Amino acid sequence: MGRAVIIVLALLAVFFLIVMYVDNHRFVVRRYSFRSNRIKKGLKAVFVADLHEKDYGDHNRSLIGTIRGEEPDVILVGGDLLVSALFTNRIRRDLGIRHMEEGGQMTPPVPTDERWMQNSIQFMRDLTEIAPVYFVYGNHEERLCYEICGEYKKAFDDAIRGLGAHMLRNERVPLIKRGEDTGIDLQGLELPIDYYVKFHKNELTDAALERMAGRPDPSRYTVLLTHSPVYGDRYMDWGADLSLCGHVHGGLMRLPVVGGVMGTGPNLFPKYSGGLYTDKDGGRNLIVTCGLGAHTLAIRIFDPGEVTVIELEPEEGDKNGTGKENGRN
Repeated sequence: MGRAVIIVLALLAVFFLIVMYVDNHRFVVRRYSFRSNRIKKGLKAVFVADLHEKDYGDHNRSLIGTIRGEEPDVILVGGDLLVSALFTNRIRRDLGIRHMEEGGQMTPPVPTDERWMQNSIQFMRDLTEIAPVYFVYGNHEERLCYEICGEYKKAFDDAIRGLGAHMLRNERVPLIKRGEDTGIDLQGLELPIDYYVKFHKNELTDAALERMAGRPDPSRYTVLLTHSPVYGDRYMDWGADLSLCGHVHGGLMRLPVVGGVMGTGPNLFPKYSGGLYTDKDGGRNLIVTCGLGAHTLAIRIFDPGEVTVIELEPEEGDKNGTGKENGRN
C-alpha cells in the first residue's frame, strides 16, 4: 500500500512538472467585449503585462505575431516589463567595486550595458511598430525610482520614450482612432512602492487615489490602466468603467471555481487573480491578466501566459462584458 502511494505521488509530481514546463512556454489569447452609450467609436485594444524579460523564443516572434494579427488600434502595457533583480544585483556589484576603488565613496553606478532590459526594449520596439503603445510602471519598475537607481531609471525611461511609447505617470489621455475621438479616456495610475509591501496591505484612500488620478469624467468611458489588482474594489468605486491590472501572474496555479492559488501578499486564494470581475451593480468591470513572464518563482500550473484582447463598442445603454479564451502556443 505504501509503495503504491509513493508511486502515485511520484507520477503526480512528474505530471505537475510537465504542466509547469509547458505552461511556462506557452500563452493563450483571452477576449472580452464591452459596450456603452458613452463610447462614440469602436476601439480594439491588446492588453499585456508582466513580461519580466521573458522571451518566447527568437525575440518573442510568436508573441509579437499574435499581437500583430489582432490588428489592434492601441496596445496597453500594464507594467513589470523588467525583473528588478537584474538591475539591483548589478548596482550592488558595481557599488561594491566603486567602494573599493574610490576609497569608500559610494556613488550611484551608471549602466554600462542594457542586458538587464534588452528583451523589454525589443518587445516595446516591436509593439510600437504595430499600434500606439501606452505603458504604466509596475512594482519592478517602481524600484527604479530609488535614488541609487537614478541612472538606470533614466536609461529605461529614455529608451521607452525614444521608441515613441506613451508613458503614463498618473496621466489621462483621450483615445483617438483615425483622428476621431472615441469617447474613451485612458487613465494611467502609478502606485508608489509602498503599495507593494509584502505581508502588509497599505490602504488606498479616496484622497490618495484622487490625488494621483483626479476624478473621471462621467460623460466619457474611463479605462484605468494600473498594475496591482489588490485595490480593484477601490478602482471601481472611484469610477473606472474598466480597470486593467496584472501583477498576480494568475495566482501561479489556477484551479476550477477557486481561481488563483497564490497572491502577492503573499496570501492564499486572492480575490482578484485572473479573468473578468464585475461590481455588484454590474456596471463596472475589472480585468486581471495572468501576465506573460515570471520571476523568482517560475511557477505556472494550469496558468499559461496571456494576451488580452478587448473590444469597446458604442451602444444604447450599458452592458456587462463577456469573455472567452482562444489557446495559442
